[in-house]
Amino acid sequence: MKRLLLIAIFLSPLSLLAQFSFVIKGFGKAYNDGDKIFLTYRQGDRLVEDSTVVKNRSFKFKGTFATKVRGYLSRNDNPRFALDLSDSFYIYIDSGQISLTSPDTLNNTLISGTPLNDDYAKLNNALKPVAEKRKKLKDLNQLSTEELKDTAFVNSIKANAVDAYYEAFPIQFKFINEHPNSYVSLLTLAEMARSSKYIPQVAQSFAKLSSTLKKMPEARKIAATIIESKKISEGMIAKDFTQNDVNGDAVTLSSYQNKYVLVDFWASWCLPCREENPNVLAVYEKYKTKNFVVLSVSVDTDKDKWINAIKEDRLPWVQVSDLKKQNEAAKVYGVTTIPANLLIDPSGKVIAKDLKGKALREKLAELLDDK
Repeated sequence: MKRLLLIAIFLSPLSLLAQFSFVIKGFGKAYNDGDKIFLTYRQGDRLVEDSTVVKNRSFKFKGTFATKVRGYLSRNDNPRFALDLSDSFYIYIDSGQISLTSPDTLNNTLISGTPLNDDYAKLNNALKPVAEKRKKLKDLNQLSTEELKDTAFVNSIKANAVDAYYEAFPIQFKFINEHPNSYVSLLTLAEMARSSKYIPQVAQSFAKLSSTLKKMPEARKIAATIIESKKISEGMIAKDFTQNDVNGDAVTLSSYQNKYVLVDFWASWCLPCREENPNVLAVYEKYKTKNFVVLSVSVDTDKDKWINAIKEDRLPWVQVSDLKKQNEAAKVYGVTTIPANLLIDPSGKVIAKDLKGKALREKLAELLDDK
């Protein structure tokens, strides 16, 4: 399970705010006496870290907080030092007793006991079919050496993972729209806003959130993302830009006029980007003789890491970057999250935005399969 990231909430000094108490009680059939459970959550700009030891397959935490936040539990992996948390679970720090039970590990926890965690349980239950489907997908980390040599096989696994990821979005939108007063909805929407593909739907759900939630820092970030996304829309003429390729030669977007151009924003450090690269490579190889090109814009600042990622992912098309902290082309197109892309037709008009996985393959098939 990839390392979990907390969303920081900036508050006035905690000493000036009321303190509330919580109790967390957990039980897992696969827990062993002596297992260490770590609890991590944020209060303002302070990271709260606690730990306890499993006894009789159970553990318990007691604590206080000034504001409700999301944190997480991890078993036997100290999040301060671990690169990956193999057994972990999100939890909402909420007033009252929070109960967690599991047939095996933290990863499969059932949670209840407070309003926020009850909401979180409802969302998890709705997402269960998608979660079960994801479990059946092959794990790249468990492939044999021979299987890893089969590039087509590996790329198909990555493409399936991307498709499965987006299957959760309609379910999450439904939950958010039905729970406009829940902090769970706000944090879920904040995560979904990182996928530029769904910004129009994010905007619709954001409008339905309560006024109280809209005043929170996470909401302000979502609002800013929505505003930036409107810098370019389908039907507009693509804005020109020039950046240097890996050899330092200037490349201008308009030099690709009279072609279908996929402008792809990515970075070497962006795992979702790297997972989407095989999908882009597949459509490039299929349609490169049918008036289709890819122009990738990296938001990297480290040239060596950028070039190494290009080599590792075997990307044969033109790659450009200005290597600035805020890429100028990304700013022009209102790109606040990656991966992001736009598809431009031979007349220079933007005809689609943020096509990933299956959606990209279907759109190009619609445009180019008969050519």
